[in-house]
Amino acid sequence: MTTHGIELDHQRAHEARSRLTKVLWGDALTEMQVSPNAFGLLYLNPPYDDGVSDGAKSQRLEVQFLRRYLGTLQQGGYLVLVIPYYILKHCAKPLARYFKVQVLGFPKDEFQAFRQCIVFGRKKLLVPKEETEQTQTHLKELAAMEPDDFMDEVETLECIAPVSITVPTPVKPLTTFMARNIDPLEAIPLVRKAGIVKNVLAELTPRKNNEIRPLTPLENGHLALMLAGGYMNGAIEKDGRQLVIKGVVHKSEKVINVRENDSGEGSITTRDQYIPTVKVIDMQTAELITVQ
Repeated sequence: MTTHGIELDHQRAHEARSRLTKVLWGDALTEMQVSPNAFGLLYLNPPYDDGVSDGAKSQRLEVQFLRRYLGTLQQGGYLVLVIPYYILKHCAKPLARYFKVQVLGFPKDEFQAFRQCIVFGRKKLLVPKEETEQTQTHLKELAAMEPDDFMDEVETLECIAPVSITVPTPVKPLTTFMARNIDPLEAIPLVRKAGIVKNVLAELTPRKNNEIRPLTPLENGHLALMLAGGYMNGAIEKDGRQLVIKGVVHKSEKVINVRENDSGEGSITTRDQYIPTVKVIDMQTAELITVQ
């Protein structure tokens, strides 16, 4: 069985790749393309917040996620939806229309934080109208309850016996499961394998070193000033390493003295400072070294 996931947080997406077959990083609502009817089980734990739909009409994100990914679940597939119980009223219509559902509460200790519930459902091709209306009414009634009343009304997760289900094999193949954005953690190995970095660095390497012929031999201090002043910019070879050097000098002011007389007038004495900086790129490792 193959498993797929989508995660907005980059670090969690990276960790999930060690557990799932394939994980996409990005916004599940706006940046993903997923084949319809391609999964036998859909685990949906959307953000708990208000959102904007159709430009102006406000709609809960839980509903947007549910409607967005309903189509990826095949007929007879299982839905596991984790949402705050009071959001059931917003999700009641699509849940009642497409699923035969059961609502369970979180264990009491965990319920207090976000007041979550779990909606188990199996997708059906057509739910009779009368059954749809009954389910929709029941979900809205649960959402309107006080937290303690809700916990008394439904079974909690730890109180039910383990149930074994057989996830149906997808009838249609998963032809599309991709993000519109580019994940750097996936792109970097591909770039290195393709040799693009080497090609770019080769283009950036100066074709010829600058030639400087001093009239007399220079001391180390002279060389340092020329290097920082940019007179020796270019490519050099040091111990078999190809280096590109760029020297710059930045001007700044240093406060030397602050005086104030009896009348409240003051004066500030400053002195110009010239700060040399040398930047070096190692062309083999693409490492940038800054020396001040």
